[in-house]
Amino acid sequence: MSQATENFRSRFEIKRELGKGGMGEVYLAHDTFSQRDVAIKLAKLQLFEDPEIGARAKKMWLNETRLAGKLRHPYIVEIYEAGVAEDFGYLVMEYVDGGTLRQYIRPGALLPIESVIEIIYKVCNALEYANTLGLLHRDIKPANIMLTGDNTVKVTDFGTAYFTQADETQVFDVGTLPYMPPEHFKKRSPTVQSDIYAVGVMAYQLLTGALPFNADSFQAMIHQKLHGDFVPLETRRKDIANELRFAVHRAIYKDPEIRYASWQAFCDDLALALPQVSRSREVAFESARFDTLRKLPFFAGFADAQLWETIHISQWRDVPESTVIFEQGGAGDRIYVIARGDVVVMRDGVTLNRLGPGECFGELAYLDEQRPQRSATVRSRTPLVLIEMDVEALKQASEALQAAFTRAFMRVMVKRLKHADKRVLDVLGGHS
Repeated sequence: MSQATENFRSRFEIKRELGKGGMGEVYLAHDTFSQRDVAIKLAKLQLFEDPEIGARAKKMWLNETRLAGKLRHPYIVEIYEAGVAEDFGYLVMEYVDGGTLRQYIRPGALLPIESVIEIIYKVCNALEYANTLGLLHRDIKPANIMLTGDNTVKVTDFGTAYFTQADETQVFDVGTLPYMPPEHFKKRSPTVQSDIYAVGVMAYQLLTGALPFNADSFQAMIHQKLHGDFVPLETRRKDIANELRFAVHRAIYKDPEIRYASWQAFCDDLALALPQVSRSREVAFESARFDTLRKLPFFAGFADAQLWETIHISQWRDVPESTVIFEQGGAGDRIYVIARGDVVVMRDGVTLNRLGPGECFGELAYLDEQRPQRSATVRSRTPLVLIEMDVEALKQASEALQAAFTRAFMRVMVKRLKHADKRVLDVLGGHS
C-alpha cells in the first residue's frame, strides 16, 4: 500500500455508498481532520486508459479537479480538494443530505409553483456566478440539482464544464439530449444561452412533469428541436401565470436571438413571475429579496454570495406607517436597512433627517463595541419593508461579509459627515 493510499484511509472514515456513475462511486465519509461529513467521489485510474472512453473520462475528471477550492457559492456544491492515491483519484466534496430534483418532475409529485420559481432563480444565480469565472456547465438537468435537508438548492457535477478562457481542446459532444439547445446540433460552440436553454427545459419539467417535446425517439427530438416547436406550457397546465409562461418560453426558444442573452434578464423576469401574496414579495420570497438587495445602493460592491448570506442572517418584515422602530435612549443591538418606504429620524422631538430605500440606520450598534444607547428615535413615515440584522449574527458571519458591511457603513458615515458640514455652513451663512 502506498503512503498516499494509507493517508487517505486513515483520514477518511467511509460510512456508506451514496451512488454510482460512469466514472466510479460516491461515498459518504467522515473527514477526521476537518471533523465534518463529506462526499467522496472515487475514480479508478485504469479507466483513463480505456481506448474507447478513457480520453473523455480523463478530461471530465480533470475538469472537476481543477475546480477544487474555486467555486464558492451558496448554491453550488463545493469541491474541497482533489488527490491521487495508489490506483484511484478522489474528490472531496460538500455533502448534501437531500435528494435531487428528479423526484419532482413527474405528475403527482410536482412542487408548488412559487417553489419552482425560487429554485430556478437560485440555479440561475449560481450559474451566473460560474459564468463570471469563465465556466459553462453544459449538463444542467434535474439529476444535477441537489436539495439539502432544508431545501437549499445545490448545483453539482461540473465534469462537463466548458472553460471559455481555456487554450486546450475541450470535449464538445457532452450533455443530456432533452436539455441540449438546438444550436448544439449545428456544431456551434457553447455559450451562456446553452445553459439558459437547459434551465428553461428543467423549469418546464418541474412545472408540468413532462418535457417540452412530443418526440418518441432521439432522432425525432433532435428534428423537433431544429425544425418544430415545443408544446406550450398552457397546453399541459392551465394555472401558469402569463409572466412565468413568458419567462420559460423565452428561455427555451429555438432562436438564440430571441432567447435570453444573460442570466440577469432571465432572473428579472422570474422575479416578476412571483405570485402576489398578502405580504410584500420582498418579505415572502428569497429570490425577490436577492433581487431587491442587488438594486439597493447600500449593497453596491457586495458579491452575490455575500448578498445571499445577508438574506440568511436577516429578518425581513413589513412595518406599518407611524411605527416607532426604536426610541432615543434605548439599547442598540440591531442594524436596519430600508428596502422600501422611508423613515424620519428625531432627537428630542426635533426632526433631524429622513431616510429612504437603500439607506441604513442603527449601524453604531455594530461599529461601537460599547453598544451605546440610541441617540435618536426612528419612526416609519410610510409603510416599510425593513431589513433587520442582529449585531451578533453579523459578527459571526463570514469575514468577507463583515468587511463588505464595514465598507458600506464607512460610506454612510462619510456621507452623513458631509451632510452635517453643509448644514453647519448653511447655518453660519444665515447668520453672516
